[in-house]
Amino acid sequence: LELAEGKNMAKMLNPSFGKKLAAISLCTFVYSLFVVATFGSLLVPIYALITPNVGMPVYVLTALIVLYAGTVATSRTELKLHGKWHWFAKHAPNLTFMRDFLEFEIAELPLKLKQAEKKEGAQFIFTIGPHGVDSLFRVLIEGLLDEAFPTMHGRIYTLAASVLFYLPLVRELTLWTGCVDARRSVAEKVLRTGNSVLVIPGGEAEQIRTLLGEEALYLRDRKGFIRLALKFGVPVVPSYCFGVVDTYRVSRVLYGPRQALVKALGVCIPIAFGLWGSTGCPLPAKHTVVFGEPLSWTCKVQGEPTREEIDRAHAEYMVAVESLFDKHKAAMG
Repeated sequence: LELAEGKNMAKMLNPSFGKKLAAISLCTFVYSLFVVATFGSLLVPIYALITPNVGMPVYVLTALIVLYAGTVATSRTELKLHGKWHWFAKHAPNLTFMRDFLEFEIAELPLKLKQAEKKEGAQFIFTIGPHGVDSLFRVLIEGLLDEAFPTMHGRIYTLAASVLFYLPLVRELTLWTGCVDARRSVAEKVLRTGNSVLVIPGGEAEQIRTLLGEEALYLRDRKGFIRLALKFGVPVVPSYCFGVVDTYRVSRVLYGPRQALVKALGVCIPIAFGLWGSTGCPLPAKHTVVFGEPLSWTCKVQGEPTREEIDRAHAEYMVAVESLFDKHKAAMG
């Protein structure tokens, strides 16, 4: 769904040199931790096995890594609904700094959504996009949901790629900011227990297609959330995050092989450059999330939507997303 091409829809910010330096230092530090934790957890045990007399510190570290891996394998917290840590999502210094750096905010909700959210037992399937290079907005929005959705914020879970839960520290960041595994069985469990889900429908297919300044969503073949909405009778709430595609200059180097990797394994390796040419710190573009009104559908046989019913609802959803974008685009520049 092409919405706007070659134009920065979001306001480009101009933070001070000191703030830019702090942002790039923070991002470099955090991403370095992720890399060290991931590769260290693999290499340290191998080193301990093949090297004689490595010393007590290496053995202790290996034991801790094995204990961590065992805990991850047995707990499978990403398949359950108790990984949220509200204080972290709202008050962790790295997250509050990035929200300030990007002037991240949720726009005023439409009246119908406000009223629906207040009803006892209210449930929604929130959709948001575009995915962008790193979907940083997904991590940042969790700390603001209590203000936008005071009644139900603790019952909103985000569907995240399974691979994230196998990376040390990335796993914790993902869990603490309200994510669960994106597999269908988990999404159905969330809805069956009276909770709501937030999903980025475009996923890795949308991520690999990201280009600077091009507002576009990959929705053509993304109908799983519509099927869930019809099956469980839960309204879909479209939303859009302005600023996402204005944060990185994206390279098309090896685009074909990288796209093939997405199709084969569902893994995206973006090549993108942000602030001062870095690969992990976004350009300072203001981020604003806008929500639309709830969309409700029914199916002829309860809990068993047909292909025609799914296609019809999906087409209506596409129109609603485009209308939401058009309604707010003038105010975002």
